[in-house]
Amino acid sequence: MIETKFTLGTLTLAALDNQEAGEVIIGLHGFLDNAASLRPLAPYLQSYRFIALDLPGHGRSSHRSEDAHYHQLDFIQDLYAFIQSEGFNRVILLGHSLGGILASLYAAIFPEQVKGVISIDACGPLTKSAQSSAKQIRDSIVSRYNKTRSIPRLVDLDDAVKSRCQLTDIQPEHAKVILQRNLTTDASGKSYWASDPKLRTRSTLRLTDTQAEALMSGIDCPILFLAASNSFKNVHDVYSERADWFSQGRCEVFQGGHHIHMEKTQEVGTAIRQFVEQL
Repeated sequence: MIETKFTLGTLTLAALDNQEAGEVIIGLHGFLDNAASLRPLAPYLQSYRFIALDLPGHGRSSHRSEDAHYHQLDFIQDLYAFIQSEGFNRVILLGHSLGGILASLYAAIFPEQVKGVISIDACGPLTKSAQSSAKQIRDSIVSRYNKTRSIPRLVDLDDAVKSRCQLTDIQPEHAKVILQRNLTTDASGKSYWASDPKLRTRSTLRLTDTQAEALMSGIDCPILFLAASNSFKNVHDVYSERADWFSQGRCEVFQGGHHIHMEKTQEVGTAIRQFVEQL
């Protein structure tokens, strides 16, 4: 995978790109992750143009402006701009966690642009009841008040890895790969966070189940859900409840945690390749 950048107006999207010929597969990482989390899948996609993006504010991509925040649908806007600027047609979207949600949303909104979706440990949008709307908006506003880019803070990678592993079920070696890309190093060798601290705020307003179902029912391409057996996401159970939302959906379960594609790369990579070959 080759380090590259794409310019979208005032934004610069960093990416890992295999620069192969063939159909385009766009990789979308999870919340607070980056393109490095999807790099292990590259060997299984050598017959395709595989581009794993750093979403704005993540990894080596630029941050949004000082007066802006990070709304989920803005990432859909970014993806649309990227696809249009590159002139891609009928892409395949491969996403993990937040990236899987974005992939399914994009396929619902622009079905004519998407040939297939692979969603790793995510099954459509996260939802909340309409009755919780006022609280969601209030919590979001409070969390974003005075939230600005802080003075660069020195980071010890080993300590950051330990902290990440305490919060999630990720393995230390996988956390290290991801976190290294979320850091920037100065001339003296000191490391600082490169990701935007404004990412760590509350969502403004989640969809309701009714809205999510209406959107997901608009996906007219095959969609493969890859569920991790030990993940807090419980995707297999969620899919069982939502299966009727997807006209061409299916779910496969793998033994492991939330970053199942890093834990069981051969199994997951093979399943993805087989799915793509059948599109």
